[in-house]
Amino acid sequence: MSQPGPPPDEGKPLPASAPGLSPTPAPVTRVLRCGTLFDGTGAPPVRQATVVVADGRIVAVGPSSSTPAPPGVATIDLGECFVMPGLVDAHSHISIVPGHGNQIGQLRQPPVLQALRATANLQRDLAAGTTTMRVMAEEHFLDADVREAIEAGIVVGPRLLCATRGITASNGHGRAISSFDGVDEIRRGVRENFQRGADHVKLFATGGVSSVSTNLQASVYSRDEIRAAVEEAHRVGKYAAAHAHGGLGLRLAVEEGVSTIEHGGLASEDDVALMIDRKTWLVCTFAILFHPTGIEQGDRSRPAIMAKVRQARQVVETQFPRTLASGVRFAVGTDSMHGLMAFELETLVRFGVTPRDALLAGSRWGAEACRVAGDVGTVEPGKRADLIAVDGDPLADIAAMRRVRWVMKDGVVYTGLLPEGHGDGRTGGLGRSGA
Repeated sequence: MSQPGPPPDEGKPLPASAPGLSPTPAPVTRVLRCGTLFDGTGAPPVRQATVVVADGRIVAVGPSSSTPAPPGVATIDLGECFVMPGLVDAHSHISIVPGHGNQIGQLRQPPVLQALRATANLQRDLAAGTTTMRVMAEEHFLDADVREAIEAGIVVGPRLLCATRGITASNGHGRAISSFDGVDEIRRGVRENFQRGADHVKLFATGGVSSVSTNLQASVYSRDEIRAAVEEAHRVGKYAAAHAHGGLGLRLAVEEGVSTIEHGGLASEDDVALMIDRKTWLVCTFAILFHPTGIEQGDRSRPAIMAKVRQARQVVETQFPRTLASGVRFAVGTDSMHGLMAFELETLVRFGVTPRDALLAGSRWGAEACRVAGDVGTVEPGKRADLIAVDGDPLADIAAMRRVRWVMKDGVVYTGLLPEGHGDGRTGGLGRSGA
């Protein structure tokens, strides 16, 4: 592939206070020349398109023949690439690596160790095209602190939407350090999370695959407890999301007004019909269950967990094609399988979703599920300048999403794991950054 030419500030050093990691300020205006542009709005892809970016926002989009470039501005040549919105990972955890095993144990580690692991995880996510990530529980309010570090340019990573501590029972899935039992404790916990900067509530409504003593379909909480979490979110203009695989826990969560169901691996046809009726989003998480470096690698020596993995795989393989074809609204998340959004999209296609809809699930639909569609998820004037360039055509072969070659977040270009101006001596280059 041809390499884009360097803008005028090539070689300008970063401040000494942040060697190699802090993004350099983007030029005021840039022009992107795209081979193919998939804008995420539902419109057909456009060949030979132009995107004009200024001050971190998109100011113009259209065919190159009718979208003039401002004179004298830096141009980035993506003429051999498929350009699309930055990916929205709608469900992850910044400090966990499932392949290391004992995910709850990882959450119980000292916060500094977790933060160091998180910085590597988030660089991998950004390099693979994820520019926005919804974090679905961390201890120590770690996600809120790392979000602040990213915004300050101290570390590199996607834009974070934070749950802070998960709301789970003392005997529930996801219990690491924090737990909340009864209506009053749940209200206090949710209020404390919002006071520390949470964007949403993450509630554990059923058991999980990676915990030994929990049931995937039983309800961890009573109806009143679930209602309390949802009410507290709505009280401050936020929303609640529920970890729920199926059964009573999923149904109570949907009936009490959660906005998104996370996983939904064992959801029955009646469960899905209820979600459709209540306009509840389903956030699919496939890699942690199916990828060989997920739970299978990390917990292969724990028979009880591996039995759950086999059960869940069988049910998901059978039921999910019908679920995805049902009309339920869906998005995707990696659930800590960092850098593997491509696997999530490939699995959607394997289960019968069109490549077009898979790309929408990883961009616009993810932004809608996470309630940030006013800012990200499509390539339109006024949106944040979050774009990625892919080598190949994922509409013809979704596996092309493994080959993310270039990433822009808020108008700043990243080459590989480093911001522009570092690493290979070029600025704005198409470093081989896919995971």
